[in-house]
Amino acid sequence: MSDVYKNMMDSAFGEYYVRFKALNALSKENAVTIKALFPEKRPLFWRDKMHKMLSMGVVKRVGFNRYWLDEARTTDTKAVLLNRLFVIVGAFLLAAVLLLLNHFGIIAL
Repeated sequence: MSDVYKNMMDSAFGEYYVRFKALNALSKENAVTIKALFPEKRPLFWRDKMHKMLSMGVVKRVGFNRYWLDEARTTDTKAVLLNRLFVIVGAFLLAAVLLLLNHFGIIAL
């Protein structure tokens, strides 16, 4: 399963991986801005993809607008997949707790 997820991530974010590596933005000290990452033309859905990479921990933010690629995280897709799985399980648990609280009249939904 993690190999399939890795291939999916590579196909979705491969262009970004290449740009980060070309600019040597692989550590906090070498973080780059979006303008430096794509100086001429930005990809179509760059905001959405950057948001997804940030939420998965593949890209890290330094300060307000500087980013770097965490190469260890790009190769460890099991951790990314587990992170996603924990978010889904957490959402179900939160929904169950809210429904129980509603059932016992503690809160009103």
